[in-house]
Amino acid sequence: MSAKKSGWPISVSAGSVTVKIYRIRNKFYRVTLKNGTVKNIPRRSFKVSCFAGGKRYQKMFADLAEAKAHAAKKAEDINNGNLEALPFDAQDVRIFSTATAYAKEAGVPLDVLAKEYAEMVKILGGKAAPIEAAREYARRRLHEVAKMYLPAAVDEMHKARKLDGTSETYLKVLRVYLNPLKESFTGPLTTVSSVQIGEYLRSLEVSARSKNNARATIGAFFKFCKERGWLPRDHDGIELVPKFKEQPTEITIFTPQEVRQFLKQARSEMIPFLAIGAFAGLRSAEIERLDWNEVHLADKFIEVKAQKAKTAARRIVPISDNLAAWLKDRVKTSGPVVPYDNVNTQIALLEEDVDEALALAALKKAAAKAGRAEWTPAVLLEYHRQCCKAARHEDAVKAGKVKSEKVKAEVPVARPGTAYLPDGTAVKYQRCPWKKNALRHSYISYRVAEVQDVPKVALEAGNSGPMIFQHYRELVQPKAAKEWFGILPAKKVEN
Repeated sequence: MSAKKSGWPISVSAGSVTVKIYRIRNKFYRVTLKNGTVKNIPRRSFKVSCFAGGKRYQKMFADLAEAKAHAAKKAEDINNGNLEALPFDAQDVRIFSTATAYAKEAGVPLDVLAKEYAEMVKILGGKAAPIEAAREYARRRLHEVAKMYLPAAVDEMHKARKLDGTSETYLKVLRVYLNPLKESFTGPLTTVSSVQIGEYLRSLEVSARSKNNARATIGAFFKFCKERGWLPRDHDGIELVPKFKEQPTEITIFTPQEVRQFLKQARSEMIPFLAIGAFAGLRSAEIERLDWNEVHLADKFIEVKAQKAKTAARRIVPISDNLAAWLKDRVKTSGPVVPYDNVNTQIALLEEDVDEALALAALKKAAAKAGRAEWTPAVLLEYHRQCCKAARHEDAVKAGKVKSEKVKAEVPVARPGTAYLPDGTAVKYQRCPWKKNALRHSYISYRVAEVQDVPKVALEAGNSGPMIFQHYRELVQPKAAKEWFGILPAKKVEN
């Protein structure tokens, strides 16, 4: 406790409490001296003043020493929490005592408690009482969230889905989209925000469609984590991450002549994949999961089971007459319809075979026109393969896969659409490249033109009516549809 005088008022302090003493000038009073002289003597008093409990306390003294003593005691009492020193009435004392008891029970100082409560009222803005907000917060976090790191959670989801019997195709989707995620976020799950996920997706150097696929997979991952209790139920997940705007893509289909080329050049094991895609419209992944016991050739329908369908809904797809003809000699009692582990590799090989057949046809025609009978089909094919090999070598050198050899090429370098006669003459030919998803797109397009019933085709294809109506209506004419579903395997020549 100290009293510091620096002019008026005088401050008397104890701890964080300060009490002030003010000098008050009153009216003069007259005093007659012994010699009979009348003198005006100034009249002074001293006021002790302070604020305590939100109220002003004041008391007057005629003597400065008494005022200082009283101010010092007052400051000491207030600093020590002596209620008698505060200018409280009975009700104020009761309120203060009750508030102090609540603060003690909460383990929070009374002034901190009051400050935080005031902040809560401001934040809520009158929309709810602080107690209501606190109860809602507690309800949402009724179950304590276990600490789990994101990489470990990704591994757990993969294990769980594998035990659930999830298809290898979906497990691959999880690996493609979640493995990069766990490399980018190595910390606890609860620290990953929607903002971070949004920034992560935007940073991916892929198409908008792929970003949306990644977004959906991450959403399924967050849902799995909530079910396991690793994330609170009110975690935003991907809800606040907007979808990426996908550029509309033109639907590409095969012409009847193009699909004939692929069916003609395909190995026997690839025929069911091509025929079912072209004439029943199953998705590539659905055909890869298909078993022969789900192909009911006698009853002329294919059963796409829910666990094998993209939409997770069972559907029945009719087998057309021409599809039945393609499957007749290849159908089995059971086993996978597609015997390959990687059908995309087989498609790439098939595309090469088709290209080679078209190039050879053009070369044979050019050789006949040139009157070069010595250029037999075998000679032309061998020379063409040498030209294609030269092209592959040149590409490998440019890619740095092999060392560059400064040796003059003995044959021309064949590029797609151009072949060469043995004398080096270039021959142009029309290519027939593979088109992604075109088998299914073709089926839907030709089927709509054939039956003129969008809802029916949507049901068969496992697609939405509006989607088919928007992209496939009037894409082909009924005449072309008749040709498409009239494509049949070549008749066997009997000896």
